[in-house]
Amino acid sequence: MLYTLTQLGPSHVVRRAFISLIALVALSAGAQAQSEAQTTLLSARAHNITIAVVGDSIANDLGNGLEELFGKRPNIRIDKETRFATGLVRTDYYNWNAVIRKFLHEHNPDVILVVIGGNDHQAIRVDDKRYEPFDKGWVAEYERRVSRFMNSIKRERTQVYWIGLPPVRSDKLTQAYKIMNRIYRREAAKHGFHYFSVWNKFLTKGAYSSFGQSLEGVRRQLRKEDGMHFTEAGKILFASYVANALGLR
Repeated sequence: MLYTLTQLGPSHVVRRAFISLIALVALSAGAQAQSEAQTTLLSARAHNITIAVVGDSIANDLGNGLEELFGKRPNIRIDKETRFATGLVRTDYYNWNAVIRKFLHEHNPDVILVVIGGNDHQAIRVDDKRYEPFDKGWVAEYERRVSRFMNSIKRERTQVYWIGLPPVRSDKLTQAYKIMNRIYRREAAKHGFHYFSVWNKFLTKGAYSSFGQSLEGVRRQLRKEDGMHFTEAGKILFASYVANALGLR
C-alpha cells in the first residue's frame, strides 16, 4: 500500500528526513575520506614520489609493469622488494616479517603496494599442529599472519594498497584465491589500508583467459603459459590499473 507524506504523519516525515540526512552525511564523509587519501598522490604529479612494491612473483610482475609505465617520469621511483615462491605460510623458508621493516626504513616510500599469497594455498604448521588449507583452523591462523604482516608494513604518512590476487587458469587455485582475497579485504579494512581488486579486470566474459585487450586497445596475450604470471603486455596493463587507483594516470 502506498502512502502520501500527509498520511504518514509528522513523526514519519521527520524520521525519513533524518535517515536521509544521515545517509547523505555518510556518503559525503566517505567521498571526503577518499579524496583526502588521494591528496598526496595527486600532488606527486609535480613532485617526487617513491612507490615500494612488496610481495611474491606476482608483485614482481606488477613492479616490472610500473617501471615500464613510469620509465619516462623521473619523479616517480619504483623500489621492489619481491621474492619468488614466498608468502605468509612457509615462514621457515622466508620470513617476511623479519626483513620488511628494514627495507621500508631504508627506502622510506610514500606508497606501499602489496601483492602476496600466490603460494599460500598449502597447509600451515604451527608447532606440532597442521592445519589443512581453508579449514577453520587454517583460516584463523592465516588471518593472524596477514594481520601481523600488515602491522609490520604499517607506517605513518605512508599509504598502503593491498592488491588482491588475480584469477588464474587453475579452477582450484582460483577458488582458493577468492577465499584469500576475502581475508585480505577484511584485514585491510581493520588496518586502515586500501584494498584494490583486479579480479574482474582479468576476466573475459566472466572466465579466465590468457588473452585480452591490452593497454593499447588491441587483443594480446596477457598471461604466460603457466596460467598465472603476466606477459609484458599483461604487466603493463596490470600496472596501469593500479596506477589509476593511485591517481597517477
